[in-house]
Amino acid sequence: MNWDAFFSEEFHLMMEKTVFLIPNWKWVGLGIALAIGLLFQPLLKQAFKWFKKSKLVYSRSTGLFRYTMDLPIHGASAWIITLALWLTAVDSLKLGGNLEKYLKTMLQLGIAFCVIRLIYYLVDAFGRKLADLAAKTETTLDDQLAPMVTKTLKFLVVILGILTILQNFGVNVVSVLAGLGLGGLALALAAQDTAANLFGSITILLDSPFKVGDHVKVGAFEGIIEDIGFRSTRVRTTHRSLVTIPNAVMAKEYVDNLGARNARRVRHIVGLTYDTPKDKMTSFIDQVRVYLKNHPKVLQSGLDEPVVQFNSMGDFNLQILVQFFIPFGTLAEELEVQQDVLFEIMNIANQLEVEFAFPTQTTHYKMEKLETKP
Repeated sequence: MNWDAFFSEEFHLMMEKTVFLIPNWKWVGLGIALAIGLLFQPLLKQAFKWFKKSKLVYSRSTGLFRYTMDLPIHGASAWIITLALWLTAVDSLKLGGNLEKYLKTMLQLGIAFCVIRLIYYLVDAFGRKLADLAAKTETTLDDQLAPMVTKTLKFLVVILGILTILQNFGVNVVSVLAGLGLGGLALALAAQDTAANLFGSITILLDSPFKVGDHVKVGAFEGIIEDIGFRSTRVRTTHRSLVTIPNAVMAKEYVDNLGARNARRVRHIVGLTYDTPKDKMTSFIDQVRVYLKNHPKVLQSGLDEPVVQFNSMGDFNLQILVQFFIPFGTLAEELEVQQDVLFEIMNIANQLEVEFAFPTQTTHYKMEKLETKP
């Protein structure tokens, strides 16, 4: 078909006219390619999204493939195809000169960025699969290593991706790395704390003084370990705030792992008044001891045996030590057992008619006889 018959000579002349270094018809071609791409990209994105969630794919996918399908890879995939179409259009139009060079460079950078993003998602899916495998083992070391391995792989993907892009665009990566090596000494001096934190994280992983989920006390902070990273460890305190502690500090500090306890000690000093008869004190001590020995949630063996003894004579009371151990559980369970014991101590005291002491002070006044001289 002869398309020249549909357009006038003036139209042909206008299309052949050069504006901003290239003919108008090439500008029209670029505009059409841009419009088609902008319309095609969201449609392609939705098509990929529907394909991921379709029963044909999602219901039959397992493991690593399932985790990959759960990630937003549809956006990056749609952009790769769209940018590739634009790159093909620019190459077909033969724009020539620097304009074609700059457009191709921008489109290639966009494609490279989207490819790195896709690989980053694949590493994330691999990390989730690795965490699942670690959760099935009895040891906790791999549970802590899995997120660190994932973070390391993500970091390497970004760094290697940037170096590959630079190499493909003519940058001498070896020279760049050599230049960075010249500043290595200054960087090492400036990154002493970072290196200390890195070695601290390795020490924590090897020694395993605690793991994610443990209740620990480190210095002035007490809380639950939420995350162990390369540089720091995050602790959710009892005030529900999040404290970030450098791993160098964690490796050197005394760490009290409250989560590693197999039992919790409950210790109270019960003070009776000084006018309490000896026989009533003895009965009180015996009944409290019998109650603790028969309590189903109080440990009875070895060093965990409950202790109820007349302990000391205080400033204003006769002090009886009540000490016992209960199995380590949730805070609510521990407080409930402690409450039951304290209520029973009050009941025994009421039955024996002994009184609890409270701070008192007795003041004695001495009257002296005044002599008068005549």
